[in-house]
Amino acid sequence: MLNRVSLVGRLTRDLELKNSVNNKPFVAFTLAVNNNFNNQTSFIPCFAWNKTAENMSRYLKKGSLIALDGRLQTRTDNTSGQMITIVQVIADIVSFLDSRGTTIGTDGEGAPMPNTNDFNSTTFDQQLQPQDDSNNNSISFDGDDAILWD
Repeated sequence: MLNRVSLVGRLTRDLELKNSVNNKPFVAFTLAVNNNFNNQTSFIPCFAWNKTAENMSRYLKKGSLIALDGRLQTRTDNTSGQMITIVQVIADIVSFLDSRGTTIGTDGEGAPMPNTNDFNSTTFDQQLQPQDDSNNNSISFDGDDAILWD
């Protein structure tokens, strides 16, 4: 079986490095990915761990162009009384595609960056409360739409 995702897009906000309960560094971020076929932008929730997360928080900012290779993760949630499926990407490899000093606001070829002001990722980040589950080496986020396996 194969579960691989490759994306190229821009960060919708500055990154904040956090630590899980068992002190593993992570960043939660949203990637804005343009669809060239219908001129729409998808906003994809993603996570990165350990050194990848540390380097991302140190060198990237809102609007930075990155390439991401990772895996899809899904789960269902019934906290609101309605069954929903949550899909997110766990980043394994992140490549920084902007050179230092690149102007934020274009895609490097002069095309404007997607309007990320229409997307409110604050709700996604405010509820992150890492909970360590040492028995099965997974980390779940209570009250959020994320369960992560590291």
